[in-house]
Amino acid sequence: MLKVRACGALIAVVLVTLAVSSYLEQYWVRAFAEGSEITGDWLSPRWLEMTWGWGILVALSAGLALAAMLPRGSSILWYIGLGVLFALVRLFVQGSLRASEAGVAFAVWWYGSYVVSVVGATLGGAVALAVGAWRRRLTNVGGGRETR
Repeated sequence: MLKVRACGALIAVVLVTLAVSSYLEQYWVRAFAEGSEITGDWLSPRWLEMTWGWGILVALSAGLALAAMLPRGSSILWYIGLGVLFALVRLFVQGSLRASEAGVAFAVWWYGSYVVSVVGATLGGAVALAVGAWRRRLTNVGGGRETR
């Protein structure tokens, strides 16, 4: 029963994250575009901050949201799976890239955005698991207020 609940949570987080991030991305791009002109190639730091930065932020947030829904002591594999599922859904929605359409730098940027989803979700899971372990350690040591 726990795995069914966890799979449902995983799917729900992916769908809600896609809907919310699609809407909020325009504000992120507008915040970066105001006051400065983005020039250079696809791998320039400013362009990567705008695109991959958004991807890491969204995936990290999705990982933290999933942590709130999963039972205690869940494996990091759930968060890696979240990133992979999120990247696959995005790939199916956005479509793949034909090699004849773009240069190497564009292809690296395009497919790198899917890798960023996995990295961000894994970071979110690692943060959630570390905080959970820290809180359990505090309660095991007797750091609660009830003992004082």
